[in-house]
Amino acid sequence: MGLAMVNRKLAIFGEFMVKWGGTMLVSFVLVSTYYSCVHIIAKDMYDNEAQIFWLTLVARVIILEIAVNLACFVYYARYNSVTYWHRKSCVADLRVYAEDSEAQPEIEYACAQPRVEEHLSWEPANESGSKFCFQCNKEAPQRSHHCPLCKMCVLRKDHHCFITGACVGLGNQRYFMVFLFWCSIGLIIAMPHLFFYMNTQIAYWYPFGFLHYIGPVAVLRWTFGYVPFAHACFSTLFSFAGASLITAGGFFCLQVWYTTQGYTMYEYNNLTVRATFQGDGENLKERLQLVFGKNWALNFLIPLTWNLPVLTPAISDSLFRVRSKVL
Repeated sequence: MGLAMVNRKLAIFGEFMVKWGGTMLVSFVLVSTYYSCVHIIAKDMYDNEAQIFWLTLVARVIILEIAVNLACFVYYARYNSVTYWHRKSCVADLRVYAEDSEAQPEIEYACAQPRVEEHLSWEPANESGSKFCFQCNKEAPQRSHHCPLCKMCVLRKDHHCFITGACVGLGNQRYFMVFLFWCSIGLIIAMPHLFFYMNTQIAYWYPFGFLHYIGPVAVLRWTFGYVPFAHACFSTLFSFAGASLITAGGFFCLQVWYTTQGYTMYEYNNLTVRATFQGDGENLKERLQLVFGKNWALNFLIPLTWNLPVLTPAISDSLFRVRSKVL
């Protein structure tokens, strides 16, 4: 009985770390980078108080953008579920709109609409346009993919992000991309400040001083008493910041590329899906509005949570109706 309880508690702790461990790490790196650059490095790097003031203001804005979009990403991850993007209700609505008005070129439909719950009870006569998910024990659209960590079928799945602790899908992809954008901007600003401190306070980078900037090397030297603890901390922070800049910048560029092609990362690298389905949207505008909604560029300044993704009839047909027996 005691062993079973320990295993249960370890399982709960493991699930908690999988979901929130990456978020806590990101938060720690952001706070540490902000405090180091603004309150420690800036005093040595700048003589003008105005420069420190503007650096502090810009850093706070970036931190706010990152925090808000990360919170929105985690919250709206629940809207990746096909329950909120019900295949039958979406197609039904699109057909009704097409029959009522041929002048209606596109419609907005998202999981946040209150009409979704009303449509969940609607059942069509033909169920052939779906597949059965044995994990969820329910019908699901062909272009949904079950995530064992999120424990649901994710519509238009991109990937499961272990840093943010949730899947990137149709419901929250916009927040993920904006989160990556502001992380990249913040780290681009932070890296020169961190390099200035490392170069002046720890070791001149040339010819081999840069080796002291590597986190594991600095920790090992601190363990044997060669450098103080503060130097090991700054070297570790510098390594984390550099790796985060490469990762965030690379992922953002990839997200932009996949979005402009009308696919997600999962679907673009799945040859069967690419051979069966064309990219969503007929042009760049439709593909951006599918992810960000109308006025898509404003999402990079403020999260437009009320601005729903735009699904044209062609996109909805691709998302919610079968094109191949096996995917």
